[in-house]
Amino acid sequence: MPAPTLPSDERDAARWVAVVVGVLIFLMAARTPLDSDLWWHLRTGEETLQSGKPVLTDIFSFTRYGSPWINHSWLGQVVLAGLYRLGGYTALTVLVAGLATLSLMLVYRQMSAPPLWRAVVVILAGLVCAPLWTARPQLFSLALFALLLVLLPAFRTERLSPYLVLPPLFAVWSNLHGGYALGFLLLGATLAGQVMDRWLTPEHAPSWRGIARLAGASALGFLAVALNPNGINMWKIPFQTVGVQILRQAISEWASPDFHDLTQQPFLWMLAGILLTLGISRQRRPAETLLPVLLFTAMGLMARRNFAPFALAAAPLLASAGWEALQTAFAPLSPHLKRYSGASRPVRASLRRSINLTSVGLLAFAAFLKAGLVSHPALVEGAIRQYYPADAVAWMEQHHPTGNLFNEYAWGGYLIWRLPQVPVFVDGRTDLYGDDLLKEWLTLVNAGEDWQNLLEKHGIRLALISPDAPLRHALKQAGWQEQYADPIAVILAKP
Repeated sequence: MPAPTLPSDERDAARWVAVVVGVLIFLMAARTPLDSDLWWHLRTGEETLQSGKPVLTDIFSFTRYGSPWINHSWLGQVVLAGLYRLGGYTALTVLVAGLATLSLMLVYRQMSAPPLWRAVVVILAGLVCAPLWTARPQLFSLALFALLLVLLPAFRTERLSPYLVLPPLFAVWSNLHGGYALGFLLLGATLAGQVMDRWLTPEHAPSWRGIARLAGASALGFLAVALNPNGINMWKIPFQTVGVQILRQAISEWASPDFHDLTQQPFLWMLAGILLTLGISRQRRPAETLLPVLLFTAMGLMARRNFAPFALAAAPLLASAGWEALQTAFAPLSPHLKRYSGASRPVRASLRRSINLTSVGLLAFAAFLKAGLVSHPALVEGAIRQYYPADAVAWMEQHHPTGNLFNEYAWGGYLIWRLPQVPVFVDGRTDLYGDDLLKEWLTLVNAGEDWQNLLEKHGIRLALISPDAPLRHALKQAGWQEQYADPIAVILAKP
């Protein structure tokens, strides 16, 4: 008898779904590189490439000039700057889309459910991650976080030794981005879950030896974090960043979610889906699966920058529990569905492959066309003029005003990129500036109590601020001269 063709058909269909999902994610993630932190990352990467050594002291601001700077993303900055040299904005767009696709496809491979349901879950996870898809070293952390999620089952079954994998993984991670702490949070929650499982259901839990192996390898990974130009100072980064309390007031990505905003609602949809499907599903979930999801759910509810780790950690759980819930909910319909399952005429293999290749080809063409369009220099420059003081900077390049410059927080990185010879008051390096200086910035920009003394304290003689900033009116009342104005920015100088 000839071999049955159904398994081959299913494999072909599964491959087609996986490729289509990957291309769709790339299409979703290809966007104009405009993040406010991108610019200082690019400038720092350029400085590193030119000097041959990482920038570890502040050279961009007058408020912290010469201070030690734990530059936790130095290698990620080199990658960004190198790609920008090679391919400009298009290379950055492709990098963002490529890393987004890689992180979600790693999770897709880890799911246990039919391909179409896995596709639905991973697209939903992509919608949750989408606000974080910007040209920043943070994307390296998301890709490595997804890789660690895939490696954990291999550690559990001893197909891979964590002692061989975790130390080099965290050594690379800590040089690319300071988000390595996400990996240790995942490992800690997994280990805690495994210990709980040993007490509750020892027959299904990993052995104490396996738990000890993962814990020991994690400790070596923590030591490997210090294999970095910053040395043991890298261990301080998670605490320094979380310790800046002003982040939640002044920076949107550190604020709690606002579910009135449509772009943030997919987090809520995914969380609701998990709760619903866990309630319907009859299978008990081990603690080592539930605790990481619970941890990153709590982190996502505290700060929207944690949406992406939540989505990556929760997607496999939603895939398996969701599919079981669907089977339970639609079980009464299964006899009726089977009655019509053979009614359609099978499509020939050659025609099916042609249809699949054509559809994938069209999607891939659309994805790369979008990447080229959204990163076209003319479009990018036009978008920059909508969000950054490009024309005001051009005026400064022509007229060379002097004196310490007070600037909008979101424009600090752009000024470092465009005017590296003009030190800024503040930019996106919150761990460098700390709470005290960021509070002073808030007081100044809002013309709060004692703002005039703060101007004198920092010797500020120029201000580049938005037209609706309260400081603009206060400075004009104090006799400062408005030397430049457009709908995006104004420049005022002390007479």
